[in-house]
Amino acid sequence: MKRVRWFCVSGLVPITLMLSLGSGAQAGDPAAIQQKLNTQFKLTTTAADRSDIVTAGDVAVIHKPGLLMYAAASPLPPSNTYKNGKIGQGWGGFGKDLAITMLAPGGGTAANYPHRPFVPEEKCWVTGIQVQKDGVLFQLYSDPYDGIRYYANLKIPFPNKKEAPSVDAAMQLVAEVLTVAPADNQGGQPGQDNQGGQPAQAGPYAAYAGEYVLEMTGTHYIFHPDGSCTVRNPGGTETQFHFIVEGDWIRMTMKIGNSDFPMGSFKKQGDKLYLNGTIASNAELVRQGDSSVPAPETDSVPASASAPAPLQAIPPPPPPADAPPPTIAVGQTKEQVTAAFGQPMRLAKIGTKEIYYYKDMKVTFLNGKVSNVE
Repeated sequence: MKRVRWFCVSGLVPITLMLSLGSGAQAGDPAAIQQKLNTQFKLTTTAADRSDIVTAGDVAVIHKPGLLMYAAASPLPPSNTYKNGKIGQGWGGFGKDLAITMLAPGGGTAANYPHRPFVPEEKCWVTGIQVQKDGVLFQLYSDPYDGIRYYANLKIPFPNKKEAPSVDAAMQLVAEVLTVAPADNQGGQPGQDNQGGQPAQAGPYAAYAGEYVLEMTGTHYIFHPDGSCTVRNPGGTETQFHFIVEGDWIRMTMKIGNSDFPMGSFKKQGDKLYLNGTIASNAELVRQGDSSVPAPETDSVPASASAPAPLQAIPPPPPPADAPPPTIAVGQTKEQVTAAFGQPMRLAKIGTKEIYYYKDMKVTFLNGKVSNVE
Protein backbone atom coordinates (compact mmCIF):
# COMPACT_ATOMS: atom_id res chain seq x y z
CA MET A 1 0.00 0.00 0.00
CA LYS A 2 2.82 2.39 0.75
CA ARG A 3 4.28 1.88 -2.73
CA VAL A 4 0.93 2.64 -4.38
CA ARG A 5 0.48 5.84 -2.40
CA TRP A 6 4.02 6.97 -3.21
CA PHE A 7 3.43 6.31 -6.91
CA CYS A 8 0.26 8.45 -6.90
CA VAL A 9 1.82 11.35 -5.06
CA SER A 10 5.03 11.37 -7.05
CA GLY A 11 3.02 11.13 -10.27
CA LEU A 12 1.35 14.46 -9.46
CA VAL A 13 4.63 16.34 -9.32
CA PRO A 14 5.34 16.62 -13.06
CA ILE A 15 1.66 17.35 -13.78
CA THR A 16 1.58 20.18 -11.25
CA LEU A 17 4.86 21.52 -12.60
CA MET A 18 3.53 21.50 -16.16
CA LEU A 19 0.38 23.38 -15.15
CA SER A 20 2.45 25.94 -13.32
CA LEU A 21 4.72 26.49 -16.29
CA GLY A 22 1.75 26.72 -18.66
CA SER A 23 0.06 29.35 -16.48
CA GLY A 24 3.22 31.40 -16.27
CA ALA A 25 3.68 31.33 -20.02
CA GLN A 26 0.28 32.94 -20.56
CA ALA A 27 1.00 35.93 -18.31
CA GLY A 28 2.47 39.06 -19.88
CA ASP A 29 5.69 40.83 -19.06
CA PRO A 30 5.20 44.35 -17.60
CA ALA A 31 8.68 45.35 -18.74
CA ALA A 32 7.86 44.33 -22.32
CA ILE A 33 4.60 46.30 -22.18
CA GLN A 34 6.49 49.34 -20.87
CA GLN A 35 9.05 49.07 -23.66
CA LYS A 36 6.33 48.79 -26.31
CA LEU A 37 4.45 51.82 -24.96
CA ASN A 38 7.65 53.87 -24.78
CA THR A 39 8.25 53.02 -28.42
CA GLN A 40 4.71 53.90 -29.49
CA PHE A 41 4.27 57.16 -27.54
CA LYS A 42 7.03 59.75 -27.77
CA LEU A 43 6.76 61.61 -24.46
CA THR A 44 6.41 65.36 -24.04
CA THR A 45 8.55 67.20 -21.50
CA THR A 46 7.11 70.18 -19.61
CA ALA A 47 8.68 72.88 -17.48
CA ALA A 48 9.07 72.13 -13.80
CA ASP A 49 6.08 74.33 -12.95
CA ARG A 50 4.02 72.77 -15.79
CA SER A 51 3.52 76.21 -17.32
CA ASP A 52 4.73 75.28 -20.81
CA ILE A 53 6.16 72.57 -23.06
CA VAL A 54 9.93 72.22 -23.24
CA THR A 55 10.13 69.31 -25.68
CA ALA A 56 7.08 68.27 -27.70
CA GLY A 57 6.38 64.58 -28.21
CA ASP A 58 3.54 62.82 -30.00
CA VAL A 59 0.01 64.17 -30.07
CA ALA A 60 -2.47 61.66 -28.62
CA VAL A 61 -6.16 61.31 -29.44
CA ILE A 62 -8.67 60.59 -26.65
CA HIS A 63 -11.33 58.09 -27.76
CA LYS A 64 -13.56 57.72 -24.70
CA PRO A 65 -15.79 60.21 -22.86
CA GLY A 66 -15.41 61.33 -19.27
CA LEU A 67 -11.78 62.47 -19.03
CA LEU A 68 -11.48 65.38 -16.59
CA MET A 69 -8.37 67.56 -16.31
CA TYR A 70 -7.52 70.24 -13.75
CA ALA A 71 -5.54 73.42 -14.34
CA ALA A 72 -1.80 72.78 -14.28
CA ALA A 73 -1.58 75.08 -11.24
CA SER A 74 -3.26 72.36 -9.16
CA PRO A 75 -0.68 70.79 -6.81
CA LEU A 76 -1.71 67.30 -8.02
CA PRO A 77 -3.41 66.04 -11.16
CA PRO A 78 -6.89 64.51 -10.86
CA SER A 79 -7.28 60.74 -11.10
CA ASN A 80 -9.24 59.20 -13.98
CA THR A 81 -9.91 55.49 -14.52
CA TYR A 82 -11.11 53.71 -17.65
CA LYS A 83 -13.86 51.19 -16.90
CA ASN A 84 -16.78 49.70 -18.83
CA GLY A 85 -16.10 51.71 -21.95
CA LYS A 86 -15.83 55.15 -20.37
CA ILE A 87 -13.59 57.25 -18.18
CA GLY A 88 -14.60 58.32 -14.68
CA GLN A 89 -13.14 59.63 -11.45
CA GLY A 90 -14.86 57.43 -8.84
CA TRP A 91 -13.51 57.06 -5.34
CA GLY A 92 -9.95 57.45 -6.59
CA GLY A 93 -10.85 60.90 -7.89
CA PHE A 94 -12.51 61.76 -4.58
CA GLY A 95 -9.38 60.75 -2.68
CA LYS A 96 -7.16 62.77 -5.00
CA ASP A 97 -9.40 65.84 -4.53
CA LEU A 98 -8.91 65.50 -0.77
CA ALA A 99 -5.14 65.35 -1.28
CA ILE A 100 -5.26 68.43 -3.52
CA THR A 101 -7.27 70.28 -0.88
CA MET A 102 -4.66 69.41 1.75
CA LEU A 103 -1.89 70.79 -0.47
CA ALA A 104 -3.74 73.83 -1.79
CA PRO A 105 -2.31 77.10 -0.41
CA GLY A 106 -4.43 79.63 1.43
CA GLY A 107 -7.13 77.19 2.51
CA GLY A 108 -8.18 76.45 -1.07
CA THR A 109 -9.80 73.26 -2.31
CA ALA A 110 -9.68 71.19 -5.49
CA ALA A 111 -12.74 73.10 -6.70
CA ASN A 112 -10.72 76.33 -6.75
CA TYR A 113 -8.72 75.10 -9.74
CA PRO A 114 -10.39 75.30 -13.14
CA HIS A 115 -11.66 71.93 -14.40
CA ARG A 116 -12.12 70.98 -18.03
CA PRO A 117 -13.88 67.86 -19.35
CA PHE A 118 -12.44 66.43 -22.58
CA VAL A 119 -14.64 64.77 -25.17
CA PRO A 120 -13.84 61.95 -27.61
CA GLU A 121 -11.46 62.88 -30.44
CA GLU A 122 -9.96 65.81 -28.56
CA LYS A 123 -6.19 65.72 -28.29
CA CYS A 124 -3.51 66.05 -25.66
CA TRP A 125 0.14 65.34 -24.93
CA VAL A 126 1.52 62.36 -23.00
CA THR A 127 4.12 63.35 -20.40
CA GLY A 128 4.54 60.01 -18.64
CA ILE A 129 3.73 56.30 -18.89
CA GLN A 130 4.06 53.83 -16.02
CA VAL A 131 3.16 50.15 -16.29
CA GLN A 132 1.97 49.05 -12.87
CA LYS A 133 1.11 45.56 -11.63
CA ASP A 134 -2.61 46.10 -12.26
CA GLY A 135 -2.67 48.52 -15.21
CA VAL A 136 -1.07 51.37 -17.14
CA LEU A 137 -0.93 54.91 -15.76
CA PHE A 138 -0.74 57.77 -18.28
CA GLN A 139 0.13 61.35 -17.41
CA LEU A 140 -1.63 63.75 -19.78
CA TYR A 141 -1.17 67.45 -20.50
CA SER A 142 -3.13 69.89 -22.67
CA ASP A 143 -2.40 72.96 -24.73
CA PRO A 144 -3.75 76.26 -23.34
CA TYR A 145 -7.49 76.83 -23.39
CA ASP A 146 -8.02 80.55 -22.87
CA GLY A 147 -4.56 80.75 -21.36
CA ILE A 148 -4.91 77.75 -19.03
CA ARG A 149 -3.14 74.43 -19.49
CA TYR A 150 -4.65 71.33 -17.92
CA TYR A 151 -3.26 67.98 -16.76
CA ALA A 152 -4.48 64.67 -15.37
CA ASN A 153 -3.63 61.04 -14.63
CA LEU A 154 -5.44 58.32 -16.55
CA LYS A 155 -5.35 54.71 -15.31
CA ILE A 156 -6.19 51.89 -17.73
CA PRO A 157 -6.57 48.78 -15.53
CA PHE A 158 -5.73 45.29 -16.75
CA PRO A 159 -8.68 42.85 -16.99
CA ASN A 160 -6.98 40.57 -14.48
CA LYS A 161 -5.52 42.73 -11.72
CA LYS A 162 -3.33 39.87 -10.49
CA GLU A 163 -1.25 39.58 -13.65
CA ALA A 164 -0.31 41.57 -16.71
CA PRO A 165 -1.79 40.55 -20.07
CA SER A 166 0.27 39.82 -23.15
CA VAL A 167 1.89 42.76 -24.89
CA ASP A 168 -0.58 42.61 -27.78
CA ALA A 169 -3.58 42.46 -25.44
CA ALA A 170 -2.24 45.39 -23.41
CA MET A 171 -1.67 47.51 -26.51
CA GLN A 172 -5.16 46.71 -27.77
CA LEU A 173 -6.64 47.79 -24.42
CA VAL A 174 -4.72 51.07 -24.47
CA ALA A 175 -5.79 51.72 -28.08
CA GLU A 176 -9.43 51.69 -26.96
CA VAL A 177 -8.73 54.84 -24.97
CA LEU A 178 -5.67 56.58 -26.37
CA THR A 179 -3.77 56.46 -29.68
CA VAL A 180 -1.10 58.52 -31.37
CA ALA A 181 -2.55 60.93 -33.92
CA PRO A 182 -1.57 60.19 -37.54
CA ALA A 183 1.51 62.04 -38.77
CA ASP A 184 -0.57 64.21 -41.11
CA ASN A 185 -2.83 65.28 -38.24
CA GLN A 186 -0.26 66.13 -35.59
CA GLY A 187 -0.30 69.79 -36.49
CA GLY A 188 2.24 70.71 -33.81
CA GLN A 189 -0.55 71.12 -31.24
CA PRO A 190 -3.23 68.71 -30.03
CA GLY A 191 -6.27 70.91 -30.20
CA GLN A 192 -5.23 74.51 -29.64
CA ASP A 193 -3.35 77.35 -31.25
CA ASN A 194 -0.55 77.91 -28.75
CA GLN A 195 -0.47 81.63 -29.41
CA GLY A 196 -4.14 82.53 -29.23
CA GLY A 197 -5.29 79.76 -26.91
CA GLN A 198 -8.15 78.87 -29.26
CA PRO A 199 -8.92 75.54 -30.94
CA ALA A 200 -6.69 74.79 -33.90
CA GLN A 201 -7.72 73.30 -37.24
CA ALA A 202 -8.06 69.77 -35.93
CA GLY A 203 -10.42 67.54 -34.02
CA PRO A 204 -14.19 67.87 -34.43
CA TYR A 205 -14.28 71.60 -35.23
CA ALA A 206 -13.71 71.25 -38.95
CA ALA A 207 -16.65 68.83 -39.25
CA TYR A 208 -19.03 71.62 -38.15
CA ALA A 209 -17.42 74.37 -40.23
CA GLY A 210 -19.99 76.16 -42.36
CA GLU A 211 -22.58 78.90 -42.46
CA TYR A 212 -25.97 78.38 -40.81
CA VAL A 213 -29.06 80.59 -40.61
CA LEU A 214 -31.40 80.57 -37.62
CA GLU A 215 -34.89 80.30 -39.10
CA MET A 216 -36.46 82.09 -36.14
CA THR A 217 -34.50 85.34 -36.53
CA GLY A 218 -32.48 85.02 -39.73
CA THR A 219 -29.24 85.40 -37.81
CA HIS A 220 -26.20 84.00 -39.61
CA TYR A 221 -23.78 81.79 -37.69
CA ILE A 222 -20.47 81.02 -39.41
CA PHE A 223 -18.59 78.20 -37.67
CA HIS A 224 -14.89 78.21 -38.54
CA PRO A 225 -12.52 75.21 -38.47
CA ASP A 226 -10.44 76.86 -35.73
CA GLY A 227 -13.29 76.66 -33.19
CA SER A 228 -14.45 80.26 -33.53
CA CYS A 229 -17.89 81.43 -34.63
CA THR A 230 -18.88 84.66 -36.37
CA VAL A 231 -22.42 85.90 -35.71
CA ARG A 232 -23.70 88.47 -38.21
CA ASN A 233 -26.45 90.94 -37.38
CA PRO A 234 -28.46 93.36 -39.57
CA GLY A 235 -26.54 96.42 -38.41
CA GLY A 236 -23.51 95.40 -40.45
CA THR A 237 -21.48 94.32 -37.40
CA GLU A 238 -20.13 90.95 -36.35
CA THR A 239 -19.60 89.34 -32.97
CA GLN A 240 -17.03 86.63 -32.33
CA PHE A 241 -17.72 83.62 -30.13
CA HIS A 242 -16.00 80.30 -29.45
CA PHE A 243 -17.56 76.87 -29.57
CA ILE A 244 -16.76 73.40 -28.31
CA VAL A 245 -18.17 70.12 -29.58
CA GLU A 246 -19.60 67.55 -27.17
CA GLY A 247 -21.03 64.63 -29.13
CA ASP A 248 -23.96 66.01 -31.14
CA TRP A 249 -23.94 69.30 -29.22
CA ILE A 250 -22.23 72.63 -29.96
CA ARG A 251 -21.66 74.78 -26.87
CA MET A 252 -21.17 78.50 -27.51
CA THR A 253 -18.98 80.58 -25.18
CA MET A 254 -17.80 84.19 -25.06
CA LYS A 255 -14.69 85.57 -23.41
CA ILE A 256 -15.51 88.29 -20.88
CA GLY A 257 -12.49 89.40 -18.89
CA ASN A 258 -10.68 86.25 -17.80
CA SER A 259 -13.77 84.06 -17.83
CA ASP A 260 -15.74 82.12 -20.44
CA PHE A 261 -19.49 82.52 -20.27
CA PRO A 262 -21.95 80.04 -21.81
CA MET A 263 -23.87 81.62 -24.67
CA GLY A 264 -26.30 78.91 -25.71
CA SER A 265 -26.23 75.43 -27.19
CA PHE A 266 -27.19 73.80 -30.46
CA LYS A 267 -27.87 70.13 -31.18
CA LYS A 268 -26.89 68.70 -34.56
CA GLN A 269 -29.25 66.51 -36.59
CA GLY A 270 -28.18 65.94 -40.18
CA ASP A 271 -27.33 69.27 -41.78
CA LYS A 272 -29.33 71.25 -39.24
CA LEU A 273 -28.63 72.60 -35.77
CA TYR A 274 -31.41 73.15 -33.24
CA LEU A 275 -31.33 75.84 -30.56
CA ASN A 276 -31.15 74.19 -27.12
CA GLY A 277 -32.14 70.89 -28.77
CA THR A 278 -35.68 72.15 -29.55
CA ILE A 279 -36.76 70.22 -32.65
CA ALA A 280 -38.94 72.92 -34.22
CA SER A 281 -38.75 74.84 -37.48
CA ASN A 282 -38.45 78.21 -35.78
CA ALA A 283 -35.48 77.00 -33.71
CA GLU A 284 -33.43 75.39 -36.46
CA LEU A 285 -30.23 76.55 -38.10
CA VAL A 286 -30.11 75.55 -41.76
CA ARG A 287 -26.70 74.99 -43.25
CA GLN A 288 -25.85 77.32 -46.15
CA GLY A 289 -22.32 76.26 -47.05
CA ASP A 290 -18.79 75.48 -45.88
CA SER A 291 -16.52 77.91 -44.07
CA SER A 292 -12.84 77.20 -44.55
CA VAL A 293 -11.51 80.74 -44.04
CA PRO A 294 -10.41 82.13 -40.67
CA ALA A 295 -12.84 84.34 -38.80
CA PRO A 296 -12.49 88.04 -39.74
CA GLU A 297 -10.75 90.32 -37.29
CA THR A 298 -12.85 93.42 -38.05
CA ASP A 299 -16.15 94.38 -36.44
CA SER A 300 -17.88 95.19 -39.70
CA VAL A 301 -18.92 93.45 -42.89
CA PRO A 302 -19.86 94.78 -46.34
CA ALA A 303 -23.36 96.22 -46.62
CA SER A 304 -24.25 93.41 -48.99
CA ALA A 305 -23.63 90.73 -46.34
CA SER A 306 -26.83 89.04 -45.30
CA ALA A 307 -27.53 89.44 -41.57
CA PRO A 308 -31.09 90.15 -40.58
CA ALA A 309 -31.14 89.88 -36.76
CA PRO A 310 -30.26 92.38 -34.01
CA LEU A 311 -27.22 91.82 -31.83
CA GLN A 312 -29.51 91.64 -28.80
CA ALA A 313 -30.54 88.21 -30.07
CA ILE A 314 -27.12 86.91 -29.00
CA PRO A 315 -26.55 85.22 -26.65
CA PRO A 316 -28.48 83.00 -26.90
CA PRO A 317 -30.87 83.81 -29.73
CA PRO A 318 -34.24 84.69 -28.20
CA PRO A 319 -36.86 81.95 -27.85
CA PRO A 320 -40.25 82.27 -29.50
CA ALA A 321 -42.38 85.04 -28.00
CA ASP A 322 -44.59 82.57 -26.17
CA ALA A 323 -41.71 80.48 -24.78
CA PRO A 324 -41.17 80.80 -21.00
CA PRO A 325 -37.71 81.72 -19.65
CA PRO A 326 -35.46 78.80 -18.71
CA THR A 327 -36.15 77.33 -15.29
CA ILE A 328 -34.41 74.87 -13.02
CA ALA A 329 -35.96 72.49 -10.53
CA VAL A 330 -34.93 69.74 -8.13
CA GLY A 331 -34.85 66.40 -9.93
CA GLN A 332 -33.74 67.72 -13.32
CA THR A 333 -30.84 65.97 -15.04
CA LYS A 334 -27.51 67.53 -15.95
CA GLU A 335 -28.54 67.42 -19.62
CA GLN A 336 -31.69 69.41 -18.89
CA VAL A 337 -29.77 72.04 -16.93
CA THR A 338 -27.01 72.51 -19.53
CA ALA A 339 -29.58 72.60 -22.34
CA ALA A 340 -31.30 75.51 -20.58
CA PHE A 341 -28.33 77.39 -19.10
CA GLY A 342 -25.32 76.20 -21.09
CA GLN A 343 -22.10 74.77 -19.72
CA PRO A 344 -21.01 75.91 -16.24
CA MET A 345 -18.10 78.29 -15.69
CA ARG A 346 -16.49 75.56 -13.59
CA LEU A 347 -17.47 72.36 -11.87
CA ALA A 348 -16.51 70.32 -8.84
CA LYS A 349 -17.04 66.62 -8.21
CA ILE A 350 -17.05 64.94 -4.80
CA GLY A 351 -18.08 61.29 -4.87
CA THR A 352 -21.62 61.09 -6.28
CA LYS A 353 -22.09 64.84 -5.81
CA GLU A 354 -21.31 67.35 -8.59
CA ILE A 355 -21.51 71.13 -8.37
CA TYR A 356 -21.99 73.36 -11.44
CA TYR A 357 -20.96 77.01 -10.94
CA TYR A 358 -22.71 79.62 -13.08
CA LYS A 359 -22.27 83.40 -12.89
CA ASP A 360 -25.12 83.94 -10.43
CA MET A 361 -26.06 80.39 -9.50
CA LYS A 362 -24.64 77.21 -7.97
CA VAL A 363 -26.36 73.92 -8.87
CA THR A 364 -25.70 70.74 -6.90
CA PHE A 365 -26.35 67.34 -8.48
CA LEU A 366 -26.67 64.11 -6.51
CA ASN A 367 -26.49 60.93 -8.57
CA GLY A 368 -26.87 63.00 -11.74
CA LYS A 369 -29.98 64.95 -10.69
CA VAL A 370 -30.47 68.42 -9.21
CA SER A 371 -30.61 68.28 -5.43
CA ASN A 372 -30.05 71.93 -4.53
CA VAL A 373 -29.90 75.36 -6.22
CA GLU A 374 -28.28 78.41 -4.64
